[in-house]
Order: sequence, then C-alpha cells, then structure tokens
Amino acid sequence: MGKTVSNWFSMKTMLRLPLLLLLVSFANLSFGQVEIHDWTNKGGRTIKAKFVSGDASTVTIFLNGRNFVLKLSDLSEESQALARKLSVPPPSPPPSPAQPPSSSEPEPSPVPPTGKPAATGGKFVLPTLGSGKWANYHSVLETSTHDVALHGSGVFHLYLKEGSENLLQGKPLVLNFNHGYYSKPHPKGSVYAYHTTRSDYHYHYRKITGFYNPPEPSEKLGRLKLKAKLEDDVTMEIEFEAGSRRIAIWGKADDPSSVDHPTVVALRLSVPEAMPVKEGDGLAEWEPIVDDTSIEVVASSRAKETIPYLEKWVDLKKKLSFSRGIESAVTAGKLLGRREMTVAPKSIRNSSMQVGSYSGVFPFQHYRYYYQDKAGGEIDKNRRLEIEIK
Repeated sequence: MGKTVSNWFSMKTMLRLPLLLLLVSFANLSFGQVEIHDWTNKGGRTIKAKFVSGDASTVTIFLNGRNFVLKLSDLSEESQALARKLSVPPPSPPPSPAQPPSSSEPEPSPVPPTGKPAATGGKFVLPTLGSGKWANYHSVLETSTHDVALHGSGVFHLYLKEGSENLLQGKPLVLNFNHGYYSKPHPKGSVYAYHTTRSDYHYHYRKITGFYNPPEPSEKLGRLKLKAKLEDDVTMEIEFEAGSRRIAIWGKADDPSSVDHPTVVALRLSVPEAMPVKEGDGLAEWEPIVDDTSIEVVASSRAKETIPYLEKWVDLKKKLSFSRGIESAVTAGKLLGRREMTVAPKSIRNSSMQVGSYSGVFPFQHYRYYYQDKAGGEIDKNRRLEIEIK
C-alpha cells in the first residue's frame, strides 16, 4: 500500500482508532447513513470504512472524508473476498432518471473540470427537468460565476465556476434544512437540529416525504416558495432566491396540534473536498496547489480571524475563537481561482452560525456552515442566510 494508507495500519494509528472512528461518524453525518465494513490487512489490523468501488486488483474505500485505493494483495483473504463481492454490479438494470437510487442525502462524486454537473443521488420528491445536463434537477440558474440548482431530492446545489471551468473538482456545495425533534431534552440542554436521528441525544430527524403543489420545473430559477411535507404531518415552508451574485434562503416548520414535540430547524451549507488526494503527498505537494486559500471570519467575539486551508482544526482552535461561533465568512484564494464566496446571515439577532470541519487538514476534507435560531425555531426573512459570489 502507499505510505498514507499504510500509516492507517501502523501501531501508532491503531492507538488512535477511537479518534478515526469518531471522524468516520462525522463523515457519515455529512453523507447520510451508509453501510460500514471491516477491512483487515495481512498484518491483522482492522479499520472500518465505506466501500466505494473495486476492480480486479484494488478496492476503493471512504474514510474520514476521503477516498483511498487499497491493493487487494495487501488485504486479508476475508477482506479480499468482501471487496470482490461488493464489486460485483447488481443484476438489475440501473434506475431510470425518473427513479434515482434512494439515499438520505445526495453524495457528491468527482467529475472532470468541465461539462456535466457532478453525479448526485437522493430520493426524488420533486418533479424534474427530465432531460439534458440538468435532468435530475427541478430548476436551475446558470450564471457567469456559479450555477445554482434545486435537486429532485429537495436540496439546493451550488456549483462554483470560473469561465467554463468548474471549481472544487466540479462538486457542488449542498444547501438544505435540518428538521427534527427531541422526545426528551438533550443531555446538555442543546436544541441543535441534526440532519440524522441521534438516539443518544433523544433527537429524531423528520424526513421530507414530498412537496405540496410544487411549481413546474424551470431553467430560469429565481424566487421559489416551497411547502415540504415532513413526517408526522409537519410542514416546512422554504423560501429561496437566486441571482447572478447572491443566493438567499429562509424558512420555518409548522407543527399540527397532534404533534407532541415541536420541530427544531437549522440551515446547513456543506462544502466538498477542495482538491484530489494522491497517496504519499504532503505539504511539499499541497502548498503550491492550495497556496493562500483560506477562510476569513468575523468571530462572535468580533475578532477577525484567518482559517488557512492547510492548517489543522485542532491546532487552530487552540489559538482562535471561531469554534464558538462566527458572524460571517469569506473564502478566497488559489483553489477558488478569482472567485470569492461570502457566507453570512442578514442579521445574527437571536441566532448563531458556526463553521466546522470533519477532518484534520483542509484541502481534502469537506466542512460545513451551520446556522440556527438560538431556540431552534423559524429563520425569518430578516435573518435569512445569504451566499454572495464574486
């Protein structure tokens, strides 16, 4: 195996397995529930990771927000057999565009820097355009700086671009609401709206089951007002505006009288991996590619702080205050070409925003912005979340 993957199986890494497993759990929170398998090398050391793909000599697994390619010859006989079993395509033909594979949330996958949008999954709950480049989307707006589209699964995708070239490997930023309820108070009193059920916190996610009278699919996405059907007969009102430079979103949940536990909501903007990973590479290879790419934030303390893409979160949190909340964030630098992306609520009144990572080093891992009313309630128009692209 390459140096990076071999390190996973070293004794030093085995001592850090609890941390790795925690990171895996965070990655699963970002991409929904996935099946995790045990992978054992010939030395008897085991890690847990998602199967991605396989061929006659290798298997690709997903761990800690990254894809890794392992040689079958380096794995135990049991893991080799598992890889071959999972690599066999299903006997049934792939679903038609009108019936995509079902999963709890779209998962970005790499694509060439130009051309068709990154492939995404997710159960369709909206009518779609049905053909062409945006076949799996309900509506889309293409601009000179970005493309924004509402996927048939009910989440918004934002593709940053520079001319005809897509940035971030052609992967979308994913923007959507979290909505759920607490059957009992959170052990620490939190009203955090997760995007998956957390029984350890007495939190239950309410899935979107459909939409009431959605507008017709369109290639001229502008302003949308949607009414989503959630489980337990809860409705979620979502309002969205898209333009050539700015995107805005706000909304609220409406609980019927029959609901025993009120719905808490939050907005989440997930940013994908920023660059491909090559085994054995390190700072010497990364620095020329990443260069000055960073996030400039205004922390809740009013301090202006820089989060460089090449520094570890654990180190930054020791000297910066951004982990306690931010008021705005601007991402810019070499990885974004000439683009500059600002994420900020219209007003921070009675609300809070955070930026968090699921990894140690930035260029290879996704991160997310999380915005919520402090009581978990409505995000009104006056406090809408705005994304500006220059």
